[in-house]
Amino acid sequence: MWSLYQRWSRVHGLTSRDLAEKQGRFEAFKANARHVNEFNKKEGMTYKLALNRFADMTLQEFVAKYAGAKVDAAAAALASVAEVEEEELVVGDVPASWDWREHGAVTAVKDQDGCGSCWAFSAVGAVESINAIATGNLLTLSEQQVLDCSGDGDCNGGWPNLVLSGYAVEQGIALDNIGDPAYYPPYVAKKMACRTVAGKPVVKTDGTLQVASSETALKQSVYGQPVSVLIEADTNFQLYKSGVYSGPCGTRINHAVLAVGYGVTLNNTKYWIVKNSWNTTWGESGYIRMKRDVGGNKGLCGIAMYGIYPTKTKTSTFSAAARAASVIADAALY
Repeated sequence: MWSLYQRWSRVHGLTSRDLAEKQGRFEAFKANARHVNEFNKKEGMTYKLALNRFADMTLQEFVAKYAGAKVDAAAAALASVAEVEEEELVVGDVPASWDWREHGAVTAVKDQDGCGSCWAFSAVGAVESINAIATGNLLTLSEQQVLDCSGDGDCNGGWPNLVLSGYAVEQGIALDNIGDPAYYPPYVAKKMACRTVAGKPVVKTDGTLQVASSETALKQSVYGQPVSVLIEADTNFQLYKSGVYSGPCGTRINHAVLAVGYGVTLNNTKYWIVKNSWNTTWGESGYIRMKRDVGGNKGLCGIAMYGIYPTKTKTSTFSAAARAASVIADAALY
């Protein structure tokens, strides 16, 4: 097992660790290696696990560094009010499958990198997507600015609904570092002093809407645009490799992600397409497919409990050509 751990360390660029740290991490690695091996031997499972870059962390350590979503009282109250029975929903026609990545409305997978800032990545991803849908410009926005300036969380967790209902509407989110040293700096996986972006372009939204606590309602909403959702991430989620994730998991919310579509496998297993913020080395190039229509109003891992999305009807005067040329000085607010 030690030789396997050594090989794993080389693959993931962790050979610089001292012996004491390696020995400490090795205990968690052994437990996870046994779990992955035993799970992947099971018949009839719809997904596989792997010894990914998180394989030498316990679940508690992992959640502390790579999760961080919180549910505030206001969101819980809204979710309670939004709960409806499936048959009460008035749902329009939606296709059997939909993927916003195929429609130019989803930016590349990012990496929160050991900071519990998933809340910022989920919220920013939702704003990036609605801005692309409303304006035709897919712009990469700054999680670092939201982490530094919004007041809605830090590396110990935060509230994506507060970012979407407050900061994105009132202040706007800056473009990610685009080579201008005077503009907002790139993501560094820790909270820094807030920097002003006065006179620089930001993306603003008009407001937010809460999704009714139902997978049917979530499907309707995701067909309209990507939706910020909250889930419970457990050990199998941590070590997910591929396939349609089916748990087991509960609804003790600890992680924020972005639902960008839904689909059906060839054997008729329904799933959500979920964008994560753990780099493209995790899961299916940074994404996970989560089983859909599991019964009840909460969804697998609570995915249907706290869906929220930003609204935006304004168009942009800041062209893609101008952005490519880094001509930002005279750009208008979005």
